[in-house]
Amino acid sequence: MASRSFYLVSAALLAGIGLLAWQLVGDAPAPGPSAEASAASAAADDDGRRLGVGAADYDPARATERHAMPVGTVEPGTPASSAVATRERPAAEPVAPSPPLTGSPGLNAASEASEAARPAVEAALRADFQARRDSLRKRCWPAGSDYAATFTVEATYTAEGQMVALGVPDVPGMPGVGTCLMGQIAQTPPALPQPPGVDVSVAVPIAFDGSQAPPPRERPDPEARG
Repeated sequence: MASRSFYLVSAALLAGIGLLAWQLVGDAPAPGPSAEASAASAAADDDGRRLGVGAADYDPARATERHAMPVGTVEPGTPASSAVATRERPAAEPVAPSPPLTGSPGLNAASEASEAARPAVEAALRADFQARRDSLRKRCWPAGSDYAATFTVEATYTAEGQMVALGVPDVPGMPGVGTCLMGQIAQTPPALPQPPGVDVSVAVPIAFDGSQAPPPRERPDPEARG
């Protein structure tokens, strides 16, 4: 009898333990998603937002529509402050050529009158130089030389026949001769038979004969400078 009672007590105890375990399991909360799945979802969402474009922010259809828009249109929904319309620059209008510059009638008439009076002034200077060529050569030519050279006398006369400008450029190989000739001519300027009536500028050559050519122009020696 004692052994039977022990078995009955043991069976009752096991049944009570099983019932208690069943109740505990039934009251426990349902298992949630795994930690790995939650971490992966959070990482995917964070990566998408970090790049500035989420899965719902980018629509391939909208991108196609944007590329198909004509130039100068703005995508609907774009704020007015950030909308920039691209417009084609209008073609430049052709520029008409400037009219040629023309002098006033008074200047043109004075120029024509000066051209008409120039031959008489040139003839007067040639006659004067012909009469004193030998004197000019004697005073200005290098001593002991017989150079053949042609100098050009540049002179300007007023309408009243007064010489107001004079110049005689040098000839290569004969430095200083032109300056000497200019000084001699300036002492006694050639007289004109009558006033030209307008300002006249002329350039008259004076040819001097000779048996020698002027010496070549000397080139500076770089070693002599140092």
